[in-house]
Amino acid sequence: MPVDHTLPQRNNTDSLEDTETGGLLKDLGQLERFKDESIQILSNIQRIKQIYLSLVRSAQKEVLLIIPSTNAIRREEEVGIFNELKRAAQRAITVRILTPEDDFVKSTLDDLRAGGIVTRRIETPTESKFKLLIADSRFSLVIETKDDSKSRFEEAVGLATFSNSKPTVMPYVTIFESFWRETDLYEKAREADRVKDEFVNIAAHELRNPISPIIASGDFAREDLKKIKEGRFDDSTIASLNDNINMMTRNAAKLFKLSEDILQVSRIASGTFTLNIEEVKIKQALALVIEDAKKKAEIDGKELKIILDYRLGAGSPKGDVSLYCDGSKINQVLYNLLDNAIKFSDNGDIIVSAMYNDSDIVFKIEDSGRGIDPAIKDRLFEKFSTKSDSGTGLGLYLSKKIVEAHGGRIWASNNASGKGATFSFTIPTDLQPTMTAKRKANVPEPPMKESSSE
Repeated sequence: MPVDHTLPQRNNTDSLEDTETGGLLKDLGQLERFKDESIQILSNIQRIKQIYLSLVRSAQKEVLLIIPSTNAIRREEEVGIFNELKRAAQRAITVRILTPEDDFVKSTLDDLRAGGIVTRRIETPTESKFKLLIADSRFSLVIETKDDSKSRFEEAVGLATFSNSKPTVMPYVTIFESFWRETDLYEKAREADRVKDEFVNIAAHELRNPISPIIASGDFAREDLKKIKEGRFDDSTIASLNDNINMMTRNAAKLFKLSEDILQVSRIASGTFTLNIEEVKIKQALALVIEDAKKKAEIDGKELKIILDYRLGAGSPKGDVSLYCDGSKINQVLYNLLDNAIKFSDNGDIIVSAMYNDSDIVFKIEDSGRGIDPAIKDRLFEKFSTKSDSGTGLGLYLSKKIVEAHGGRIWASNNASGKGATFSFTIPTDLQPTMTAKRKANVPEPPMKESSSE
């Protein structure tokens, strides 16, 4: 026969307000009756409830709780345990809860989270319906669920095991922490699946977009060439052939950029992303990128003027300054930012500037387009963040990783004029080939520095 070890019986009508000094002393007094380490098997439901509440009320440092089902959450609310947990959190007690979650109990759990209680979702097997409470790594209470379909605590629970024995309590702490770490892995796996699915969908869409016009333009170009071969052509035939070749070139470039973006993202994810540090002439590099951007704007039919505002090299005989960096990747950053400016601007000026700021060189691309959408402002440099009708949302993410791999930082803001946005990034001037040839893209973000030119 299970035996209940007697605790002072608490009146069932006692209010939960009895957590002031007097009530706390009573709860501590009840637990102090177990001075010797022991394991107690309890069958009296009221005593189980009494110890359950007392453990939370008397906790000094930490409360760990596993709730086995969403039905149990409703019962806990009726018992008043959630109010006690919130009061514990107000006393600066760390409270962590593992529990299943669905739409019906989400509001209850969100209320706990708002009260400073850390609550994580866990999947529990239907055959493992037990509640586990650990207080201060000193006391444990395991309550079995006899019938989870019942709405009242008294009808749903069966036996309980209470222990203040360290060899018993500590394995329960280990079990809880294992489950807690499991939720981390579960959330990471779920997020990885979500990102993978999103990436596949976006990549498939973006691959299809340029492939279709390439195929169509190839067919039309073949017809034009046939006419020319047969002597049945005029100026319109030549113009059509030229348009179709431009269409194929433009979309082939899109495919190449997409494949490069995907390759860089995979290298970042696998930790194989590295830099090839070399000496780069800044003015020359900017001029080449601007030339490519001008061609892009012309092909897209945009009436844009791209201007270079070069403020380096005042003391240099040739008016140019060298910087040690990965030239091809910095070129990619500049082109990504210019491409972004062109995409969201229909006319006006795009100003590309380079200037000194302490030990960094600051690059800026200022446009006169639509500006940054508030909906994505806080996640602008995250993967797949885009408000464009086309694009994978990888360009700014890759730009951030490349800049940070150089030890710089990147940021963006809408222009004070209310029109357009400015994207800026820094590259340190003290990089050397031997010290950074293998720098990875996951370096910690450096502290922000104010630019005197902003």
